[in-house]
Amino acid sequence: MAQPPQRALPEGPEGSALDDAAEENRHLRPSRRAKKALSGALITLAARTLPHIYMAYCWLVWKTSRIEWEMGPLEASAERHGKFVAMLWHQEVFTVAYAFRSFRGHTLASVSDFGRIITRMLELCNFTVFRGGSSLGRKRRRRVLPAMIQHMQSTPRVLYGITVDGSYGPAFQLKPGALTIAQACGAPLFVTRTSYRRYLEFPTWDRTRIPLPFNRIHLRSVGPYWLAPDASAAELEATRAHLEQELLDLCHRCETLVAGQELPAPVGFPPGWTPRWAPGQLGLRRREHDLRPEAKG
Repeated sequence: MAQPPQRALPEGPEGSALDDAAEENRHLRPSRRAKKALSGALITLAARTLPHIYMAYCWLVWKTSRIEWEMGPLEASAERHGKFVAMLWHQEVFTVAYAFRSFRGHTLASVSDFGRIITRMLELCNFTVFRGGSSLGRKRRRRVLPAMIQHMQSTPRVLYGITVDGSYGPAFQLKPGALTIAQACGAPLFVTRTSYRRYLEFPTWDRTRIPLPFNRIHLRSVGPYWLAPDASAAELEATRAHLEQELLDLCHRCETLVAGQELPAPVGFPPGWTPRWAPGQLGLRRREHDLRPEAKG
């Protein structure tokens, strides 16, 4: 029995819109492959060079500057408990890795291309990095917090530093993620600040600062603060608001100390904010503001 004739695929006349579309499709995939290859090569180059440039610059800044290191409470907690959650503002994120390299901390970086660069930089600063999700907003937080909690619960000596108003703000508003980790893991909380007398400040949401060489750099921690494992939602919110004020106070006091004179509230602080700490109080608030007695062991 004779087979019916096969229908030919439609072809447009030379120069027609259909012919142009077919020509474009033939070149689309090779173009995409080339762009992907170029992008991968640039990311590899950046991951191999930028972290070393960062290390060299921070070395120069630290080598030529007066460093005032007041991190005794943080060091003592690392030795005694083998874990802590240090809270800081995103404004000082540029120097976090280098400034805290002696703690050999742990942190999470995204699986994105930029996360690859950040991971290498953190590793050069003695951090143990585990990779997490790369999506944004609430969906990412639902994955990141359980991963960080599980890591601290299952790994000996985990020291976290968390930018509590990041990664997208609002600036100087403490988000509850650090408290969630500390409560779940029975870890002490600290507020920390790194202030610089001379710096470049960028017009970003967090007013990111990069210190300059020949500087005065002041680093200080206050704590520990403890959360009861059975704290209610209302108690957690009250604690969050209290620690936000503590971190604002510490930031203002360190800015004043490094400047050598009393300063107004930094730009971006809540409207009408006034400091609660008198000049002589910094560093004397640990016992007064513990949220429960010192943990055993």
